[in-house]
Amino acid sequence: MKSAMFRIMTVIALLACLLPVTALARDSSATVELTVVKRDTLISICRTYLRQPARWPEIGRLNRLGNNDLIRPGQRLIIPVELLKGVPLDGWVAFVRSEVMIREARRKEWRALRSGDPVRQGSLIRTGGEGAVEIVFDDGSSLYQHPDSTLDLSASQLKAGNHLFRRLFISAGRILVKVRNATGRDSRMEIRTPSAMAVARGTDFRVAADARKATTAEVLQGVVQVDALCRTVMVREGEGTLVRKGEPPLQPRKLLPPPRLTEAPHLYRGTPFRLSFQPVDGAVSHRLLLSRDREGRDLVRELLFRAGESPELSGLEDGVYYCQALSIDAYGLEGAFSAPVAVTLRANPLSPFIQEPHDGSTFTGGRVSFRWLKVGDAASYQLQISPDCSFAPSSVSLVDVADTSVQREFSDLGKQCFRIRSMAVDGFAGNWSDPLSFTLLPPPPAPPLEKPDQQGNKLHLRWPSQGEGVSYHVQLADNERFDSPLVDQRLAEPELSLDAPQRGGVYYVRTSSIDPQGNEGPFSPPQSFEVRRWWPFAAGGALGAAGLILLLVL
Repeated sequence: MKSAMFRIMTVIALLACLLPVTALARDSSATVELTVVKRDTLISICRTYLRQPARWPEIGRLNRLGNNDLIRPGQRLIIPVELLKGVPLDGWVAFVRSEVMIREARRKEWRALRSGDPVRQGSLIRTGGEGAVEIVFDDGSSLYQHPDSTLDLSASQLKAGNHLFRRLFISAGRILVKVRNATGRDSRMEIRTPSAMAVARGTDFRVAADARKATTAEVLQGVVQVDALCRTVMVREGEGTLVRKGEPPLQPRKLLPPPRLTEAPHLYRGTPFRLSFQPVDGAVSHRLLLSRDREGRDLVRELLFRAGESPELSGLEDGVYYCQALSIDAYGLEGAFSAPVAVTLRANPLSPFIQEPHDGSTFTGGRVSFRWLKVGDAASYQLQISPDCSFAPSSVSLVDVADTSVQREFSDLGKQCFRIRSMAVDGFAGNWSDPLSFTLLPPPPAPPLEKPDQQGNKLHLRWPSQGEGVSYHVQLADNERFDSPLVDQRLAEPELSLDAPQRGGVYYVRTSSIDPQGNEGPFSPPQSFEVRRWWPFAAGGALGAAGLILLLVL
């Protein structure tokens, strides 16, 4: 019993003493040393410590034992950590966006992954076209899985008390890996793809596998070992390598710096809008991330664009976004992202839909009515009017309107331009509507009345013609207000015959002209005439005509 305890304590003390990284290229595994005590055999040691005790012959070959049945107390045996028994270590979902599915070990069905869910070893995780997920572990390590990616968390274990071991397989897509060394523990993470394997400790790096089974590895911090076809390269901070299917890794290359965003406006007032970047030597393209958070997790847009292009962004809601970009070289290696830059978009309240006046309409006289549809989040509106459609400040008239209509009087004739914008409750002014225009024309002149002509009991009114296509509006009333006209007619010709009023008294008549477009001018000044009756009308009106005296009062 005492010897067993001594051996366990010895194992714990030696677990941190790992071989150098370069020595791991042969078997792609960290190792620990076990000290043989009395009554130990190679088989009994492997039965106690290995996940698969039947692999004891491999331990014999690794330690170059001439006779596997002969080991001596005090002798040290090297055992790969990946062969040791381990305690499963679950991760948990810190962030998830859109469609992310998980299939757990020994299960056939896929289910949606939600924030806070545990992620256990043996799980398959699949992200959709807009999906993303971040999985974190208690030691501070994390995995960020990008859209259109499939990840197999093959192993996540704590071995022999202080060694963290994780193995991932990426069949397609991209992940960002952050490996953290917890105090008193050693962390090792293996990321396998169809064409390579990357091994890391205490580092930040990206691994991607594309449809052609090519693998890229880019190191943002620390050192990563990449193995393929019996060749190992050490990729250091700020470097990357490419592994094509069936080929060894390329010699690590320096990653390109990120592009710098050219001076952007403090506020974008609508979409679409474009972002421009300064050129980067050697870059063939760039990747742009637009997110709601500075860390770039809550992604809204991810765009790939050629070097020299200005990507266009559209369909965004009002708010503050954070822009990050990186450079991609001819090998497809992606550099570090730029520091996040805040971009503010506010397009609301939108400009209203204008109902009248229609663009290009004409009006006679100086009064014009403006109407538009209500905008839901608008507290008020502003109407801007100018004879110049460039709305030069010196010629602009600005009208604040609380409702959705207003009338304006104009003293000057000719073309006028106008536009309307919505005002938010906090005083923010939305975008102006597209400018529209109308033209104020002089009204058709009021035709002067000629002296009324009486023929029997008929009254004939005439006035000069105002030209081809002009019609006329005639009113006859018994008061100057014309509030209840006795006659109210529109005529195609400049004359009217009607029965003379049967009741004596003073009457008033006025006329106006209507141009071919239907624009009516003002009425002429009213003229009055008096009807006097000195002989009573007989039944049937036989003497009525003789008893009419018509006096035109000019």
